[in-house]
Amino acid sequence: TRYSSYRNLPPLAGVCSMPDAMKPGLSVEACVGRLKRYHYAFKRLHQIFTARITAEPIYELKSAFSLHAYLCAEHVSALRTRVGEMREPPLGLEEVPDPNLEVFFDEILSAPSTEELILGLYEQALPALRTSLERHLNDTNPLTDHPSVRVCRFALLELNDMLDFGDNAIAALIDDPCRERVKDWLALLDECLAAAGGLD
Repeated sequence: TRYSSYRNLPPLAGVCSMPDAMKPGLSVEACVGRLKRYHYAFKRLHQIFTARITAEPIYELKSAFSLHAYLCAEHVSALRTRVGEMREPPLGLEEVPDPNLEVFFDEILSAPSTEELILGLYEQALPALRTSLERHLNDTNPLTDHPSVRVCRFALLELNDMLDFGDNAIAALIDDPCRERVKDWLALLDECLAAAGGLD
């Protein structure tokens, strides 16, 4: 018989519907594999933001890099905790999940200009991470993987704030000649992400 809640109260503490709870989702192995890649992405983003603060001459960007580095560090910690809940140590979080991702973030870290750095961060890396987290929410079981869902949802809230700033920075600092100058480099970043199968 079909489940019917008392007076149509939301079932399962409002986490999801009963049909959604019965759908297959990610295996523990697949879930952990994705979480490790998000962890790596946030860790590298924290490194990049922190490394570029002192050399950045624009005060507004310095302030943003400082805040965004802090937010990334918070999500690194949350993801480490979640992976620890799902796996016995050693967790393997110090390993590079894909050499193509390492090249991707190394390229952004060593971007020779502010304009390239801005595009690499806010038009490449952060959007790719947002897409991966959104895909996780779509692919996983919302009930059995609810702790991961919470981690992803909180990360998305702050990723969207970071990307709002990035959109404004790109509009203010990037013009058509700049895009033409860096198009080959942006294509390289696209190739690295594609070779890695995306951030997830």
